[in-house]
Amino acid sequence: MSESPRRTPFHARHLEFEGKMVPFAGWEMPVQYPRGIIHEHRRVREAAGLFDVSHMGRFYLRGAGSIDFTNSLITNNLAKLGEGQLLYSALCNETGGIIDDVTVYHLGDHALLVANAANADVVESWIRSHAPAGIEVDNATGRLAQLALQGPRAEEMLGEPFAGAVEAVGYYGYTQVDWRGGQILISRNGYTGEDGFEIYLPVTCADELWTALFDWGQAVGLEPIGLGARDSLRMEVNYALYGNELSPDVSPLETGLRWVVKFKKGDFIGREALLAQKKAGLERTLTGFAVDGKRLPRHGYPIMENGEQVGVVTSGGFCPSLEKGMGMALVPPRLTEVGSRLSIDARGRVIEAQVVERPFYKDGSVKKG
Repeated sequence: MSESPRRTPFHARHLEFEGKMVPFAGWEMPVQYPRGIIHEHRRVREAAGLFDVSHMGRFYLRGAGSIDFTNSLITNNLAKLGEGQLLYSALCNETGGIIDDVTVYHLGDHALLVANAANADVVESWIRSHAPAGIEVDNATGRLAQLALQGPRAEEMLGEPFAGAVEAVGYYGYTQVDWRGGQILISRNGYTGEDGFEIYLPVTCADELWTALFDWGQAVGLEPIGLGARDSLRMEVNYALYGNELSPDVSPLETGLRWVVKFKKGDFIGREALLAQKKAGLERTLTGFAVDGKRLPRHGYPIMENGEQVGVVTSGGFCPSLEKGMGMALVPPRLTEVGSRLSIDARGRVIEAQVVERPFYKDGSVKKG
């Protein structure tokens, strides 16, 4: 295993922004930049923002049968894809709990699996423990940087040769481009509810591309975006977050990811447990809510009914695009109907809330056609 990239940033350059020297953080993504979380959130919704998400884990799976092997690890169906496509999936344990949510690229005769930073070591160990002879598991995290350019004007901010290359790339598709001596993979996806791209490139090219993207995007308002706005953006469109909606104790059926569980594809780890859960019926499921008043819900707050805890807030906070406090919660199915009332215990004080339709924010620029 390579030395942890989270301890060894690959660059020493800085970006001058708003009169201050703002570091390109590499594997140490900041919570926010000088203008703050709400400004950054709105910048992505209105124009575009650039996230340095190099802290995530990246693994190539190679060798004869590597696509089939990768497919056996995940709940979604990689085998239905061809080269030039990718998918989002859950990686489950034998009991159907979620080890991580991952993005998987079909690279023709091999795959690229992208995991959350906090789970990278666990995911790598899991893959290696199940890999048969002949499958190579290549931890490329330390060799590849990863940037996310997100927003309705993201495509406008790409210079050549990228601008020409991505025009025909559809949602959850990718292309590869040679640039300044390195091969760069650009996919059309993200975790904000907006159009945009995830860009994978050799660390030797990373500083140059970071700078070039700001040069190209300056005229239309490109800004660097931190973890805080990344979280508020994904919550507004009800995308799940590991450690909040997702955990080894929660199944994809319970947490709104039924659409990535493809039972008909054949065997995969966790399939039997998930089939049994589906047959028995769910005792809890994910719902979304808006709060009454200004008090904000937070992760971990209990949902109460008749003096007993019946659920828990998985994510909560202020949604800048909607200007209200909102959140998601795991609750009994009877409490998921739109209009249902929820009582949230906020450290001894009650927050009243109402179940609302998801996603909360419906005006994003994602191009799914």
